[in-house]
Amino acid sequence: MKVFLLAAGLGRRLLPHTASKPKCLIDIGGKPLLSWHVEKLKSLGIDHLIINLFHEGEQIENFLGDGSKWGINIEYFYEKELLGTGGGIGNALSSIGNEPFIVISGDVWTDFDLSNLSLNEGSLAHLILIENPLENPEGDMFLDKGKVNSSGKGRSLTFSGLALIDPQLFIGAKTGKYDLWQEILLPASEKGQVSAEVYGGYLVNINTIEDLEKLDAYLLEE
Repeated sequence: MKVFLLAAGLGRRLLPHTASKPKCLIDIGGKPLLSWHVEKLKSLGIDHLIINLFHEGEQIENFLGDGSKWGINIEYFYEKELLGTGGGIGNALSSIGNEPFIVISGDVWTDFDLSNLSLNEGSLAHLILIENPLENPEGDMFLDKGKVNSSGKGRSLTFSGLALIDPQLFIGAKTGKYDLWQEILLPASEKGQVSAEVYGGYLVNINTIEDLEKLDAYLLEE
């Protein structure tokens, strides 16, 4: 199975840490966040990683290289302008192929076992959701009987940044910049094609300096 790592963001909320480096190269728990990602993927037997790049993207490529030292094949897709979470994936469809692939937000750290991801019958995407954090009290979407919707039915929850997606969803998608939820997952959810589960384990979306410091302390204690 292939993994797409979203790593093109500017990381403005983590300045000054991201003034001269991408967010995923910030040291957390004694090593760059990106190292945590790659080591975990390798431990799960995943051997193909695709990464989109923009802000200081060459630093990520210089750090990981072709992936040989990690025992994993790595491909890079540079963006001349930010393409968004959907457009970034759409730009790399030629390498993603026809099989379902995992999407990981590069600024998320979690102990979730990615090997548990699977597509439910009739679904073309499966999302990992979390309880709404203080900074997102209204959530991103609703979950009812295992299916995602935007109509207010069920529990209000927040997207974690982890998903398993069938590339069929991108057939006919526009090129350029677009959002994964608005342009791909939302229309699919209206057809009942997006399932989800709620994860209650450790998961941090590193959006602030406080998030960074808390995660760093947690990992150093482990």
